[in-house]
Amino acid sequence: MINTTALFILGHAGTGKSFLTRHFIEQQRDRGIAWCVLDKDVVSERWSGPFLKALGQDANDRDSPLFKEKVRDLEYLSTLRIAQDQLELGLNVVFPGPWSRELASSALFSTEALGLPAQARLRHVWLELPLAVRRERIASRADPRDQWKLDHWDAYTGALQRPAAVQDGRVPIMDASLPLAEQIGLLDALVR
Repeated sequence: MINTTALFILGHAGTGKSFLTRHFIEQQRDRGIAWCVLDKDVVSERWSGPFLKALGQDANDRDSPLFKEKVRDLEYLSTLRIAQDQLELGLNVVFPGPWSRELASSALFSTEALGLPAQARLRHVWLELPLAVRRERIASRADPRDQWKLDHWDAYTGALQRPAAVQDGRVPIMDASLPLAEQIGLLDALVR
């Protein structure tokens, strides 16, 4: 069996998950280590907006009850299905994203629950960053899917919590304000 790693880079919006992933993957590539990046937003961007429009919603909606009931899980399941093939082919896979439901249910700690090959090693890290910095980053990226968050900042941030698996230490916390090289070094140590 081929040993592969499924690395989940977790955190709330604006903590730098995609940024860190890109730089980590570049460093790994330079060392001759191959990874597949599966960002659920990228995996689903071509179909989720049209699907939402067909349901009578704004194509950029990512926060309504309808989105969470009808679309959200499909995005994550699509991402996991692609990951299954990549891991079976012997590629490591990194997943930048919140994965909040899977984290809350503890599915994120089970290859079986995720539908991933049993031999895949699961690794996780939670990025933390002050709210003011996160708001600035969210605003500067100007993604229409973030507009609700910005328009309802107090309600949005008031509902955010550190997941139980992070609080109890099953998922290590990384300070996303550390120098990038240090963050990459910590990720490298996590997946070795």
